[in-house]
Amino acid sequence: MQPNPWRTLIPGLAVVVLLGGVSAAWAGAISGTVTVLGKDGRPLSRFDHAVVSVQGIESLPPSVPAVLDQINKEFVPRLLPVVKGQEVRFPNLDHIQHNVFSPHEQEPFDLGLYPHGESRSVRLNVLGRHQVYCNLHKSMVVDILVLPNRFFGLTDAQGRYRIDAPPAGEYVVRVWHVYGGADQKTVRVEASDQTVDFSVKSAQSAEDVVAHPDKAGKGYGQPSSESY
Repeated sequence: MQPNPWRTLIPGLAVVVLLGGVSAAWAGAISGTVTVLGKDGRPLSRFDHAVVSVQGIESLPPSVPAVLDQINKEFVPRLLPVVKGQEVRFPNLDHIQHNVFSPHEQEPFDLGLYPHGESRSVRLNVLGRHQVYCNLHKSMVVDILVLPNRFFGLTDAQGRYRIDAPPAGEYVVRVWHVYGGADQKTVRVEASDQTVDFSVKSAQSAEDVVAHPDKAGKGYGQPSSESY
Protein backbone atom coordinates (compact mmCIF):
# COMPACT_ATOMS: atom_id res chain seq x y z
CA MET A 1 0.00 0.00 0.00
CA GLN A 2 1.35 3.43 -0.95
CA PRO A 3 2.06 5.79 1.96
CA ASN A 4 -0.55 8.45 2.49
CA PRO A 5 1.16 11.80 1.74
CA TRP A 6 -1.41 13.69 3.82
CA ARG A 7 -0.23 11.89 6.97
CA THR A 8 3.36 13.15 6.74
CA LEU A 9 4.55 16.37 8.32
CA ILE A 10 7.69 17.83 6.79
CA PRO A 11 10.68 17.80 9.20
CA GLY A 12 11.89 21.21 10.23
CA LEU A 13 8.64 23.03 9.59
CA ALA A 14 6.62 24.71 12.30
CA VAL A 15 4.03 22.58 14.05
CA VAL A 16 1.36 24.45 16.00
CA VAL A 17 -1.34 22.75 18.06
CA LEU A 18 -4.32 25.09 18.27
CA LEU A 19 -6.20 24.56 21.51
CA GLY A 20 -8.56 26.76 23.46
CA GLY A 21 -6.68 29.51 25.28
CA VAL A 22 -3.46 29.16 23.30
CA SER A 23 -2.42 32.32 21.47
CA ALA A 24 -0.57 32.40 18.15
CA ALA A 25 0.94 35.06 15.90
CA TRP A 26 -1.67 35.32 13.18
CA ALA A 27 -0.53 36.35 9.72
CA GLY A 28 -1.85 37.34 6.32
CA ALA A 29 -3.96 35.29 3.97
CA ILE A 30 -2.72 32.93 1.27
CA SER A 31 -4.53 33.13 -2.06
CA GLY A 32 -3.91 32.32 -5.68
CA THR A 33 -5.00 30.24 -8.64
CA VAL A 34 -4.86 26.52 -9.37
CA THR A 35 -4.67 25.48 -13.03
CA VAL A 36 -5.92 21.93 -13.58
CA LEU A 37 -4.67 19.98 -16.59
CA GLY A 38 -6.28 16.83 -17.95
CA LYS A 39 -4.46 13.53 -18.45
CA ASP A 40 -3.56 14.77 -21.94
CA GLY A 41 -1.88 17.88 -20.53
CA ARG A 42 -4.51 20.34 -21.79
CA PRO A 43 -6.33 22.62 -19.31
CA LEU A 44 -9.77 21.48 -18.20
CA SER A 45 -12.75 23.71 -18.91
CA ARG A 46 -13.18 24.33 -15.15
CA PHE A 47 -10.66 24.43 -12.30
CA ASP A 48 -12.98 23.84 -9.33
CA HIS A 49 -13.00 20.75 -7.10
CA ALA A 50 -9.48 21.29 -5.81
CA VAL A 51 -8.53 22.02 -2.22
CA VAL A 52 -5.43 23.92 -1.09
CA SER A 53 -4.38 23.28 2.51
CA VAL A 54 -1.71 24.27 5.01
CA GLN A 55 0.18 21.33 6.53
CA GLY A 56 2.10 21.18 9.81
CA ILE A 57 -0.72 22.46 12.03
CA GLU A 58 -3.22 20.51 14.09
CA SER A 59 -6.52 21.96 15.26
CA LEU A 60 -9.60 20.65 17.01
CA PRO A 61 -12.55 19.72 14.77
CA PRO A 62 -15.44 22.18 14.51
CA SER A 63 -18.48 21.42 16.65
CA VAL A 64 -20.71 22.12 13.63
CA PRO A 65 -21.07 19.09 11.32
CA ALA A 66 -20.13 19.17 7.65
CA VAL A 67 -23.05 18.30 5.36
CA LEU A 68 -23.13 16.24 2.16
CA ASP A 69 -26.58 16.40 0.61
CA GLN A 70 -27.96 13.62 -1.58
CA ILE A 71 -30.15 15.34 -4.14
CA ASN A 72 -31.10 14.48 -7.74
CA LYS A 73 -28.96 11.36 -7.41
CA GLU A 74 -25.85 13.41 -6.72
CA PHE A 75 -23.71 14.21 -3.71
CA VAL A 76 -23.53 17.97 -3.16
CA PRO A 77 -20.85 19.27 -2.93
CA ARG A 78 -18.63 17.08 -5.14
CA LEU A 79 -15.61 17.63 -2.85
CA LEU A 80 -15.85 18.11 0.91
CA PRO A 81 -12.78 19.00 3.01
CA VAL A 82 -13.27 18.36 6.74
CA VAL A 83 -11.11 18.52 9.85
CA LYS A 84 -10.05 15.25 11.42
CA GLY A 85 -12.76 14.06 13.81
CA GLN A 86 -15.48 16.35 12.45
CA GLU A 87 -18.97 14.90 12.05
CA VAL A 88 -20.10 14.45 8.43
CA ARG A 89 -23.86 14.21 7.86
CA PHE A 90 -25.51 12.65 4.79
CA PRO A 91 -29.15 13.81 4.57
CA ASN A 92 -31.27 12.09 1.88
CA LEU A 93 -33.21 14.82 0.06
CA ASP A 94 -34.35 12.54 -2.77
CA HIS A 95 -37.69 10.72 -2.78
CA ILE A 96 -35.86 7.41 -3.21
CA GLN A 97 -33.55 5.37 -1.02
CA HIS A 98 -29.79 5.75 -0.93
CA ASN A 99 -27.00 3.65 0.59
CA VAL A 100 -23.88 5.70 1.33
CA PHE A 101 -20.66 3.70 1.71
CA SER A 102 -16.89 4.07 1.52
CA PRO A 103 -14.42 1.26 0.71
CA HIS A 104 -11.52 3.12 2.39
CA GLU A 105 -8.80 0.62 3.37
CA GLN A 106 -8.37 1.89 6.94
CA GLU A 107 -11.71 3.51 7.72
CA PRO A 108 -14.52 1.98 5.64
CA PHE A 109 -18.16 2.62 6.47
CA ASP A 110 -21.62 1.60 5.27
CA LEU A 111 -24.63 3.69 6.34
CA GLY A 112 -27.17 1.21 4.96
CA LEU A 113 -30.38 1.92 3.09
CA TYR A 114 -32.42 4.91 4.27
CA PRO A 115 -35.29 6.92 2.75
CA HIS A 116 -36.15 10.55 2.00
CA GLY A 117 -35.93 12.85 5.00
CA GLU A 118 -33.48 10.75 7.02
CA SER A 119 -29.85 11.61 7.73
CA ARG A 120 -26.95 9.47 8.92
CA SER A 121 -23.44 10.48 9.86
CA VAL A 122 -19.84 9.40 10.37
CA ARG A 123 -16.68 10.81 11.92
CA LEU A 124 -13.45 10.26 9.97
CA ASN A 125 -10.05 10.25 11.66
CA VAL A 126 -7.69 8.99 8.95
CA LEU A 127 -6.09 11.87 7.08
CA GLY A 128 -6.38 12.02 3.32
CA ARG A 129 -8.87 11.06 0.65
CA HIS A 130 -12.00 9.07 1.42
CA GLN A 131 -13.92 8.02 -1.71
CA VAL A 132 -17.65 7.75 -1.02
CA TYR A 133 -20.37 6.22 -3.21
CA CYS A 134 -24.01 5.14 -3.22
CA ASN A 135 -24.55 1.41 -3.52
CA LEU A 136 -27.68 1.99 -5.63
CA HIS A 137 -26.48 4.68 -8.02
CA LYS A 138 -23.07 4.23 -9.63
CA SER A 139 -22.81 7.84 -10.81
CA MET A 140 -22.99 9.16 -7.23
CA VAL A 141 -19.35 9.90 -6.33
CA VAL A 142 -17.89 12.26 -3.74
CA ASP A 143 -14.45 12.76 -2.21
CA ILE A 144 -14.09 13.68 1.44
CA LEU A 145 -10.63 15.03 2.20
CA VAL A 146 -9.77 14.74 5.88
CA LEU A 147 -7.30 17.44 6.90
CA PRO A 148 -5.40 18.11 10.15
CA ASN A 149 -6.67 21.69 10.54
CA ARG A 150 -9.13 24.32 9.30
CA PHE A 151 -6.64 26.23 7.16
CA PHE A 152 -7.76 25.27 3.67
CA GLY A 153 -9.51 26.77 0.67
CA LEU A 154 -11.58 25.35 -2.19
CA THR A 155 -11.10 26.51 -5.76
CA ASP A 156 -13.92 28.05 -7.78
CA ALA A 157 -14.48 27.40 -11.51
CA GLN A 158 -11.64 29.83 -12.35
CA GLY A 159 -9.28 28.06 -9.96
CA ARG A 160 -9.23 30.85 -7.39
CA TYR A 161 -8.82 30.00 -3.70
CA ARG A 162 -8.15 31.80 -0.41
CA ILE A 163 -6.93 30.63 3.00
CA ASP A 164 -7.48 33.17 5.76
CA ALA A 165 -4.94 33.98 8.47
CA PRO A 166 -2.93 30.87 9.36
CA PRO A 167 -0.39 31.39 12.15
CA ALA A 168 2.92 32.92 11.08
CA GLY A 169 5.56 30.34 10.20
CA GLU A 170 6.92 28.16 7.43
CA TYR A 171 4.69 25.39 6.10
CA VAL A 172 4.11 23.07 3.22
CA VAL A 173 1.01 24.17 1.29
CA ARG A 174 -0.58 21.37 -0.73
CA VAL A 175 -3.14 21.24 -3.49
CA TRP A 176 -5.18 18.19 -4.50
CA HIS A 177 -7.81 17.81 -7.23
CA VAL A 178 -10.55 15.16 -7.44
CA TYR A 179 -8.97 13.77 -10.63
CA GLY A 180 -5.78 13.01 -8.69
CA GLY A 181 -3.56 15.94 -9.61
CA ALA A 182 -1.42 17.18 -6.71
CA ASP A 183 1.41 19.57 -5.94
CA GLN A 184 2.99 21.30 -2.94
CA LYS A 185 5.16 24.29 -2.16
CA THR A 186 6.97 25.51 0.93
CA VAL A 187 5.55 28.86 1.99
CA ARG A 188 6.66 31.30 4.69
CA VAL A 189 3.53 32.89 6.13
CA GLU A 190 4.12 36.42 7.39
CA ALA A 191 2.08 39.50 8.24
CA SER A 192 1.13 40.46 4.69
CA ASP A 193 -1.09 38.57 2.25
CA GLN A 194 0.68 36.58 -0.42
CA THR A 195 -0.09 34.83 -3.68
CA VAL A 196 0.77 31.17 -4.31
CA ASP A 197 -0.23 29.65 -7.65
CA PHE A 198 -0.26 25.97 -8.60
CA SER A 199 -0.62 23.81 -11.70
CA VAL A 200 -1.65 20.16 -11.38
CA LYS A 201 -2.02 17.39 -13.96
CA SER A 202 -4.90 14.92 -13.60
CA ALA A 203 -4.16 11.24 -13.01
CA GLN A 204 -7.77 10.27 -13.82
CA SER A 205 -10.63 11.32 -16.06
CA ALA A 206 -14.32 11.68 -15.19
CA GLU A 207 -14.91 8.23 -16.69
CA ASP A 208 -12.18 6.70 -14.51
CA VAL A 209 -13.71 8.15 -11.35
CA VAL A 210 -17.14 6.52 -11.85
CA ALA A 211 -15.65 3.14 -12.82
CA HIS A 212 -15.95 1.64 -9.34
CA PRO A 213 -17.54 -1.55 -7.92
CA ASP A 214 -20.43 -1.68 -5.47
CA LYS A 215 -19.91 -2.29 -1.75
CA ALA A 216 -19.65 -6.05 -2.34
CA GLY A 217 -16.83 -5.50 -4.83
CA LYS A 218 -19.00 -6.43 -7.81
CA GLY A 219 -20.32 -4.53 -10.79
CA TYR A 220 -23.47 -2.44 -10.48
CA GLY A 221 -26.55 -4.24 -11.79
CA GLN A 222 -25.31 -7.64 -10.62
CA PRO A 223 -27.37 -9.47 -7.96
CA SER A 224 -25.15 -8.10 -5.15
CA SER A 225 -26.40 -4.53 -5.68
CA GLU A 226 -29.53 -3.72 -3.72
CA SER A 227 -32.55 -2.15 -5.40
CA TYR A 228 -34.85 0.74 -4.49
